[in-house]
Amino acid sequence: MPSTLPRPPKDLAAIRHVFKSALQSVQGANNELQLPQRDRVIVCFIDGLGVENLRQRSGHAPFLSSHLGKASITYAAYPATTSVNIGSFATGLMPGGHGLIGHQVFDRFHNERINLLVGWNERTDPLVWQPHQTISELASLAGIKANVIAAEEYRTTPFTTATMRGANFIGADSIEDRAKEAIRASNSSEKSISYVYFPELDKYGHQKGWTSSGWAEILESVDSAMKSLAGRLGRNTGLVITSDHGMIETTKDKQLILDQYLDGLSLEFFGGDTRSSYVYFENRQDAQTAIDRLEPVSYALGAHLSQELIDAGWYGEVGKEARDRMPDLVLIAKSYYTLYHSKFSKQRAFDMISHHGAFSDAELRIPLIRIGF
Repeated sequence: MPSTLPRPPKDLAAIRHVFKSALQSVQGANNELQLPQRDRVIVCFIDGLGVENLRQRSGHAPFLSSHLGKASITYAAYPATTSVNIGSFATGLMPGGHGLIGHQVFDRFHNERINLLVGWNERTDPLVWQPHQTISELASLAGIKANVIAAEEYRTTPFTTATMRGANFIGADSIEDRAKEAIRASNSSEKSISYVYFPELDKYGHQKGWTSSGWAEILESVDSAMKSLAGRLGRNTGLVITSDHGMIETTKDKQLILDQYLDGLSLEFFGGDTRSSYVYFENRQDAQTAIDRLEPVSYALGAHLSQELIDAGWYGEVGKEARDRMPDLVLIAKSYYTLYHSKFSKQRAFDMISHHGAFSDAELRIPLIRIGF
């Protein structure tokens, strides 16, 4: 029996409205988040902090938890992964619009396999791979300063160029230093929008799990930084706190290696994420054969032609860049399963404890906390 594809939530990919609404707030314009006019807006982007993660570790984040309610919850874009959601945040577009459609993709036009976060090379020009105007470029054209406050290692990466070109980069390597820089920006006399990126929870969660004591300690540091920032916001400055996805934890017995179901087919690349895998074939007709072969493991995954997800609205309107990278087959993990192919999956993917990418609320629901509006 074919796997049933769920309908997208009404607020799917609301992350795309956040930075754009921040800019429109400073411009005094109407915006999707209905933010009133402010001279400066700070957006703190806490990678890997989903609503369910925050609720279940609420004792370690009293400040953030006190601001989490029905009106401060929304949805990330699908797939629930960082490259996709920062792409939407940075451009105001659905994934089908900006083209950064997954963690690892195969671009047929460029004949290139790429990890869209860290796998760029001399052949992958970020201005070509993500050619759409960024919110930071729009701000610059409007005479409004756009800041990126992040660890120094991100200053010159191709992914930063793809998503935050036109912005003023402020390097700050610790959670505390980023909060201090955000406080400084909020007290400036300039009109500005600032994107403050916190990757620590996501990185640690992948390695040790989001239920670990170490993850809770980092959450305490982030919560303290958010409380300090909120308490020292400059006059007529607003603060938005959000994320790109939540995480689920899994165990070795939930790892599903799919080689046997794809053997003998014209498999070209197995990418995406461990929870939302992208499968590319030289002969695209093999996708339907693969769906039939995967029926015995339908308890662990849903197998869908990518066109099904496009038709259902999971990617939004699909442009050329996204279509060139769209897989033939999408495998969406169920329950706590994770998906692999031994030829293409790296050891670090097998070693990860926390994962994300699929349809579950634990992965898609994110906080959208507004302070000072």
